[in-house]
Amino acid sequence: MSSLLKDAIRDLMLRHAPTPRRPEPEAAVLRAARKLPEGAGDATRAKDYDALAVSIAQTLSRQETLTVREARDGAWCLWTTKLALAARPQTLDPFLAQLRDHNNKGASRALALSYLVSFHDDRPGLSAVAGALRDLVSVMGPPFDALHDRFRIFDAAEGPRRIGDAALIARLSPRRILEENGLRMELALAGGYVEPCTRRVLQRAAEDRRLPPAERLDFLPLIALQGDPRRLTFPTHKSLLADALLLPYRAQPPEKAIKDRTLDLLTSLDELGDPRTKSANWVGMPEAREIAISWLTEQALRQFLDVVEAVNPNPNWKYRRTFWEAMYERGLIREAWVVLDRVGANEAFRSFGHNARFARFTAGGGIQSGHAVLLLRIGRGICAEWSFNGKCRFWVDADRAGAPKLYEPQYDGDFLRSGQRYAPVEEIEHIPHTGENAWQHKAARRIASMTGARLSAREYML
Repeated sequence: MSSLLKDAIRDLMLRHAPTPRRPEPEAAVLRAARKLPEGAGDATRAKDYDALAVSIAQTLSRQETLTVREARDGAWCLWTTKLALAARPQTLDPFLAQLRDHNNKGASRALALSYLVSFHDDRPGLSAVAGALRDLVSVMGPPFDALHDRFRIFDAAEGPRRIGDAALIARLSPRRILEENGLRMELALAGGYVEPCTRRVLQRAAEDRRLPPAERLDFLPLIALQGDPRRLTFPTHKSLLADALLLPYRAQPPEKAIKDRTLDLLTSLDELGDPRTKSANWVGMPEAREIAISWLTEQALRQFLDVVEAVNPNPNWKYRRTFWEAMYERGLIREAWVVLDRVGANEAFRSFGHNARFARFTAGGGIQSGHAVLLLRIGRGICAEWSFNGKCRFWVDADRAGAPKLYEPQYDGDFLRSGQRYAPVEEIEHIPHTGENAWQHKAARRIASMTGARLSAREYML
C-alpha cells in the first residue's frame, strides 16, 4: 500500500473518531494498513492480452519454454485475442504440451476457467483443450476435479449433456447445478459453458410430455430468461424455448389457464412476440408457431365471448357462445382477432393478463361503451361478429381490397360494418335464437358455403 493511501486512512480515522478520554487501542484498519508492504494496494496496469498472445506465439515458434506465468496468461489468449493461439495447431499444440509439462495448478486452473468462459461448440481447438484439461484435472484441485468426476465437464460433448440432464431432473438451472457442486466463480457461471447445458435442458423438455404443465411454466423461464423485463439469456434459444413450451401439447392441449400463461410469456418476449403480428420472429419453428396461433385464435374467441359477457351481461349471449365455440371445435375458424373499446380492454387485461393482444376502435364510428367486434378468418373469407345488437357480417374474399384485414392495431367502427367499397355479402341479425328461422342456421349455411363443411344443427344449437 502506498504511503499516500496509508496517510489518507489514518487521517479519515482521526477526523471522524470521537475524542477519547484515555488512549484507545489502535484501530484494526490502521494495524492492517501498517503491515501492508509499500505498493501492495496500488492499482496495477491491466494486462495487454493481445500483446501477450503475440509474445507467447513468438516464444513457441522459437521452440522455447514458457514460464509458468506465461502459460497461465496464455490460457486467456486461446480464442478472444486478435492472435488467437487456438486458431492454429502450430501454436496450440506446443502450448498445450508445455502446460502438460509444467503440471502447474495455477496454469491448469486458468486453462479450465478460459475453457468454461469461452466455450462454444465451434471454437477451434476446443477438443484439444478439453483433452489437455482431462490430463491436468488431478492438478487443478476443487471444484474442477469433482465437477469432472461427476459430470465430465472436460468432455466437450458429454459434459453439457450430463449437466443439462441433472438440471432437468432437479428442476434447477445449469448455473445452479454448477454452483451447488462448488463452482462459485461468476466469470465461469456467466460464461459460454452454460449455453449448451441450457440448450440440452430445453431440447429434453420439448420431448418430455411427462413434465407437469405448471412445472414446465415455472421451470423453463428460470433457466432460459433473465432480467426485468425478462429477456432470453441466450438469444439463439428462442426457438428452443418456444418448442419446449408448446410442442409437448401437439396431441393433447393443456387447460385454458396454462394456455393463457404460456401465451402471455411468449408474446411478452421481444425476441418472439405475437406470431400473428411478428411472424418473422417465428421463422424456423413452424410447429410451435402453428400451435401458438391455434391457441391465440381460441383465446381471441374467449376474449370476445368472456369480455362482452362481463361488461354487458345478457341472457341471450349463451346462444352466441354455443354457436361460435362449435365453429371453433369443428376447425372452421382459421384465425381470430378482437377489437375492443376502453371498457372491454380493461376487462381483457384483467382476465387475460397485461400482455393480452387485441385491437382498439378509433374515435367515432358510432361505437357504444363496451362494444366489441370479433374478426374471423373462415375459409377464404372474413366474418365480423358484432356484440350487443350488432349484426354478423360476411365477406367471401378476405384478400379483396376493401375487406377488413386481421391484426390491424386499430379499426374504424363504420368500416367494420360496411367495408370500404366492398360491402359484406351477407348481414345476419341475431334473432330469433330458436326455431327453424334462428340466426344460427343462416350463419351456418354461409359458413358451410365458405368452407365446404357439412354442419348439423345439433352441433351449434343450444
